[in-house]
Amino acid sequence: MSADAVPPVTDAVEVDRIAAAIAEAGTFALDLEFVSESRYVPKLCLVQVGWGDPDDPEVAAVDPLAVDPSPLFELVEDPAVETVLHSAQGDLALLGTRHEVLGRHVADTQIAAAFLGIGDQIGYGGLVEELTGVALDKASQFTDWCRRPLSDDQLRYALDDVRYLPGVWRTLATELAARGRLAWVEEESRRLAEDAAVRLPPEEAYRKLRGWERLDDPSRAALRALAEWRERQALDTNTPPGWLLKDGPLNEVAKRRPRSRNQLSEIKGIGRDTMRRHAAAILDAVASAGEPPPRPARPARPPQKLRSWSSDLSAEIRGLCEAVDVAPRFVATRSDVDRLVAWWAESGRDGGAEPEMDLLSGWRRELAGERALDWLRSKESSG
Repeated sequence: MSADAVPPVTDAVEVDRIAAAIAEAGTFALDLEFVSESRYVPKLCLVQVGWGDPDDPEVAAVDPLAVDPSPLFELVEDPAVETVLHSAQGDLALLGTRHEVLGRHVADTQIAAAFLGIGDQIGYGGLVEELTGVALDKASQFTDWCRRPLSDDQLRYALDDVRYLPGVWRTLATELAARGRLAWVEEESRRLAEDAAVRLPPEEAYRKLRGWERLDDPSRAALRALAEWRERQALDTNTPPGWLLKDGPLNEVAKRRPRSRNQLSEIKGIGRDTMRRHAAAILDAVASAGEPPPRPARPARPPQKLRSWSSDLSAEIRGLCEAVDVAPRFVATRSDVDRLVAWWAESGRDGGAEPEMDLLSGWRRELAGERALDWLRSKESSG
């Protein structure tokens, strides 16, 4: 397999040719290089694709600073074309946020590895070495992908990200199919694509702030207004929100609700530059705050006497997952188990309708959900 550097594609006709070849192949590997430093939404700097023979795929790096890569992104939205990525969340989030692209037929090799006992969140280099024996050169891992021209070493590194991915996915998919888990990985990859492409609207940015639900009504109202102002400003200027106003001072402003510049300046963590640039907007957000957002429903927790059941059942599920080479986090979280035990204590033992939850549906029920219900029944019968 060749490991030569290939000059980046800067011609629209060539981009169209590559897109047509990928569409005919029906599957391709995709990776993005981007720069996120000093930006809220990262800047896309390189698009790498690999297609054809998994043992010796064609590879190309498209320069989005010189040519429109949209024909390739259209393939990501085509359900007839499989897009293979590794640790896809960042790439899919950028495609969704900046280019309004939603992956329709995605396969994430990091997720696939987690369903075969090859590490929960294994890196691409580690996975390639595990399955092919090839140790990738990581010298260009931390580089400024926006600078031009790109060196041969940078291009070689970037193209390696898609050079081995088709073969890696074929190996993983073959083993997944043999173990009856290919549909599981396809489902989780699809869920990742849907979640990654969604960004909270500015008016709901307060949900990203820790502890917002514990504030009193006036403070929650102010926090929502402040978080919305900060989110809109961050998006308009592509500035990290914390550069405008860090979470700690933002929460304190919401609690104190200052009415003047003097009162605002007394809050720790608000520097002179923030005061100079944004004091008026911050005060206006506080003054114009409307109704507070409703507090979320409290997570279901089992009664005190059954709290130990949650710990024990979590351990049972974790042991089962480890025994069958599936990363436990994909099957059930501790809050999932708490909710299941709380339902059992409230109505489950009396035949109440099952709660709608992932653990009791689809492949999770097949793998662990039925066993969890059997475990609860056995605990009940044993007193």
